[in-house]
Amino acid sequence: MRMQTRVFAVSGLLACLAATAPGQITITSTDLDSIFAVGHSLANKIDKVTSTLNVGHHGSTSWDFSALRNDSSQTLTSVALGTAPFNSWFTGATHVFQTNVSVNLGSSTLPAVAYIYFQLSGNVLNLGIGATVTGTLATAHSWNAPADTFYALPSTYGTTWGSTYLDTTDVLLSGTFLLAEPSSRHRNSFVIDAYGPMTLPGGSVHSALRLKKSDAVSGSVSYIFLAKDGATVQATSANPTGPDTGSIGVVPVSVSWNLNVIALPIQIASFNAVAAAGGKGVLLTWTTKSEINNYGFEVQRSAEAEGEFTTVSGSFIPGHGTTIVPQSYSFDDPGAPAGISYYRLKQTDLDGAVHYTDPAGVTVAGGAAPNVPSAFHIDQNFPNPFNPSTTIRYGLPVRTNVTLSVYNALGQRVATLINGQQDAGIHDARFDASALASGVYFCRIQTPGFVRTLKIDLVK
Repeated sequence: MRMQTRVFAVSGLLACLAATAPGQITITSTDLDSIFAVGHSLANKIDKVTSTLNVGHHGSTSWDFSALRNDSSQTLTSVALGTAPFNSWFTGATHVFQTNVSVNLGSSTLPAVAYIYFQLSGNVLNLGIGATVTGTLATAHSWNAPADTFYALPSTYGTTWGSTYLDTTDVLLSGTFLLAEPSSRHRNSFVIDAYGPMTLPGGSVHSALRLKKSDAVSGSVSYIFLAKDGATVQATSANPTGPDTGSIGVVPVSVSWNLNVIALPIQIASFNAVAAAGGKGVLLTWTTKSEINNYGFEVQRSAEAEGEFTTVSGSFIPGHGTTIVPQSYSFDDPGAPAGISYYRLKQTDLDGAVHYTDPAGVTVAGGAAPNVPSAFHIDQNFPNPFNPSTTIRYGLPVRTNVTLSVYNALGQRVATLINGQQDAGIHDARFDASALASGVYFCRIQTPGFVRTLKIDLVK
């Protein structure tokens, strides 16, 4: 397995750091605060055609990158640590960026949502990546030991530093080891060896630094051009031993660029969740200070603050597009279960980009009828092991949407037993595995307020 997010996606994130003047430039942690602020995004454009690039000269120079292409893109968005799913893997992280990647799982290449973890404490440290593989129960974990010193602070023209670390990747299925890639050792050296104006597509000009990065293990050499407002260009040299000035050959599909950092399009002023009158259900209210290209909101619910959130059925509320006038919204969730629930907003832009709020917790009182459980649960299947069929019993405290699926050891779905609305109460689902081979399988139940997975054993 290998996470197919390109290196320039992570590098481009850190390539936001640079200067305000064409002369000597000093980068400090203060410069990073706004770049890494929650809600800020980097929209990296990938040039799949360009094979030569003028990288300028040492010292004072200039760069004209106005002819770079936009063949595809990748967006990284800073999200609150509390909303990211892999915090326990990356202790010490202060910031996390979310992006979409591809993961090789067995013989398949599958989409995944990745979270890139950083620590800003003196220097910029890249701790690693965690990813959830779409449509499976698999998670990917790639970590740097020790953390990669991606950027030394403070830094200016002439600054040098090094970073030696081991990059290890594995795949977990419901917490159990599944696949691993051989570890990769890196021994990088960095030097900031040029500065000057950088022109990007559209004609915008940015004062920038040039960072030359050399990996002694792989022999690769890459260049990152940095601007304070988030604009950046990155490319890998096609000839690492060749000249590092003037027009040089670059590896195709290694060139990426972006114009600047994009601020969060929605400014949330408040988000509250309170038990509704009479103790039944939850009332959610939120207000915005301003909105840019806001398509709308969906309400998501989870039984745990850092658990998996599921969209509440019928919760979509249209936004106001672009407005500087404060707006107020509300949503009533009558199906909230008794006990503690956590809610967050999923906000979608008109271009499809997605952002999330921090979760808000609320306690709902109220008792259930005698034949209705007080909380969601799923019991171990019976019989287990089984051949060829078994029964899965689960309880619902409220009427809700239920998906009950079975996955194989690779995290691929092999059966969907339930998919739709069900009344509160105790339910049984029968799984017939006559057409499947012996082995370990995983049964997963998912509702708007509850997600659990249990292991089942088919023995023929």
